[in-house]
Amino acid sequence: MGSTVDIVIVNYNGKQHLGNCLDSLAAMEKGCLSISITLVDNLSKDHSVTFIKENYPSVKVIENTENSYAKALNLAIESSDSDYVALLNNDTSVDSAWLTALVDLIENDDSIGVVQSMILFSDKKTVNSAGVEEVEDYYFRDIGFNEKDSRKYNTAKELDYFSGGSVLFRRQCLESVGPFDEDFIMYCEDVEYSIRCRKNGWKIFYCPKSVLYHLYQGTSSSELCEYFCSRNRMLTIAKHYPERLAQSIATSHFYEKKEFSNLHDCLLLCIKKMAEQYQTETVEKVLSDLSNTLSELISSEAAYRFFSHLELVLGTRKKMTIGIYDHAFQFAGGGQRYVATIAELLQDKYDITYITNKDVILENYKEWFDLDLSHCNLKIIPIQFYEDRDRFFIDEGMVINEKENPFDVIAKESLKYDIFINANMLGKVEPRSLFSVFICHFPDRDIERFFQVPKYDFLISNGDYTCSWIKKRWQLQPSHKLYPPVDMYNDESSSAKKEKIILSVARFERGGSKKQAELVNAFDQLCKNYSEISSAWKLILAGGSFEDNAYFDVVEKRIKRSSAIIELKPNVSYQELKSLYRDAAIFWHACGLNETSPHLIEHFGMTTIESMQNYCVPIVIDGGGQVEIVKHGECGFRFDSLEALQDYTLKVISNEELRKELAQKAYERSHNFNLEVFQNHVLEIFTEIENELLGVEILPFKDANQC
Repeated sequence: MGSTVDIVIVNYNGKQHLGNCLDSLAAMEKGCLSISITLVDNLSKDHSVTFIKENYPSVKVIENTENSYAKALNLAIESSDSDYVALLNNDTSVDSAWLTALVDLIENDDSIGVVQSMILFSDKKTVNSAGVEEVEDYYFRDIGFNEKDSRKYNTAKELDYFSGGSVLFRRQCLESVGPFDEDFIMYCEDVEYSIRCRKNGWKIFYCPKSVLYHLYQGTSSSELCEYFCSRNRMLTIAKHYPERLAQSIATSHFYEKKEFSNLHDCLLLCIKKMAEQYQTETVEKVLSDLSNTLSELISSEAAYRFFSHLELVLGTRKKMTIGIYDHAFQFAGGGQRYVATIAELLQDKYDITYITNKDVILENYKEWFDLDLSHCNLKIIPIQFYEDRDRFFIDEGMVINEKENPFDVIAKESLKYDIFINANMLGKVEPRSLFSVFICHFPDRDIERFFQVPKYDFLISNGDYTCSWIKKRWQLQPSHKLYPPVDMYNDESSSAKKEKIILSVARFERGGSKKQAELVNAFDQLCKNYSEISSAWKLILAGGSFEDNAYFDVVEKRIKRSSAIIELKPNVSYQELKSLYRDAAIFWHACGLNETSPHLIEHFGMTTIESMQNYCVPIVIDGGGQVEIVKHGECGFRFDSLEALQDYTLKVISNEELRKELAQKAYERSHNFNLEVFQNHVLEIFTEIENELLGVEILPFKDANQC
């Protein structure tokens, strides 16, 4: 009985080529060989697998879980127990003696482990490959590539490197050399395997009598080929010739084409590969050479970023660093609480530093939001542009015709961190960290000078309303939607303890965008029209304020003119606010009433959810983020005028059973936006970031110039 051969074809969206390839295999000479065919499919979307199963049922099909050529080869080889394994591209057809010639040559010499065919282009006249040779500096090319006369390649000879497009392996060679290196993914995996074959004492031969016809790059692009060849050239050097890694940078295509992001990530992968195989002494010598080389080739900032990233990849620095910039950190706002909740959740795992521009203390957040940031650091960096103008508020709209960006001082600081989080929508801060996150509660400003948001790796929005405006105003697609964290639950028994209180919780903004004055007027009118409301119900307005707040004074004066029972509670503590939610039966929110400018409409509505978590019935503006929270008529009401607000309120007040039913459904609905949901999503996002920073796998065509 003759030898057994398993022919392996790796396929990705190559259905249009498979019939021609398999038909040519069926028609070739087989002699006394026992042949089987295995096709490994790399997540094709063109129904290749179905096509094979229906038309070539004798072909064994293995479905790969990722689009990796090297992994596909390993899967096929592992599943085979034949004497020989032949690798064949899917966009090929074979000559009649293709396989028998390969086997005849390899069986003549037990030291031959690999034999490659003569590969011609599909015109059957032009040479594709008669083996592979090094050109210079670890760049490789197919021998005879694109030559019209193939006669000079009519002699069998030993090679240094084979091309994987058509090659036969001896089983003993595969077992002694081991699997293909899956870090290579595709391209140059054959060159790297050739090196290992020769290191293990196996000869590589070229067989001109075995002829293959190849539709060049029939199932992959030249761009993809160039990318992986550049990447894997350096990976080969790192794995087998590490002392040459540093000097290979200047001649790499990534460097020559100024694809510095690709170069950065490729070097990380190379050093990780080298560190896995060589002693510390070798690694330290290579890193020293690399430091000297990079200092000459790229900017000091880019070199700093690279070696900082390398510390993470090699595990020499255990904690990632996070810098959180919040230019409004000194205010007790929903946006501040949003990001501070992230900081509290992550502060034990990461080394977190809050960056702000004005004096503030972290302990304030315990009082304001019951958030403990004691494991975070605080760094105050004044921005001279605003200091010179004695401005307490950092308004980026003031930066118009300046030659230099005043926020560059924050950009420079961001370089010191692995992850930089822009917490409060200041779009003129450039991120220079390894990874960056821009959290947008609403895109308040149009694209203008010094606009930096597209440079961030992640763009996180707080809901659908904000998402829609990010797309309209900035033409950017948010990477994640992260609803704000809301955790204002009281004991569930609080549902039975409700008092006749209507509560509104919102900051007393300078411009009156939260509409507290209008709410005072609406309640005053209700009380005038309905004595039973006037005698039994009261309105409480709670929210953050500041000294010399003219709008707060306006609201206070309106209350004094009203005969209704209205209480004003500025800057209440967390515990007092929690008690207000516990006692209140109805919640009002009117931010956006009669407004057409989108930034003046409530972007989300955390206080609405807080009220719902305490069995309050929400009666809120029909716009902005409130639409995502309150299902009209099911767990509350949404109004578009003060008259509608009064009508819905009267409906709830006059029907206790309806109030209880709406309150219960509001409570159930609020769980979709609670702290647990938020925390789980945050952990998912930062796991994704960690994978980006530590996985060191580079995706094709990241070509941003970072140097």
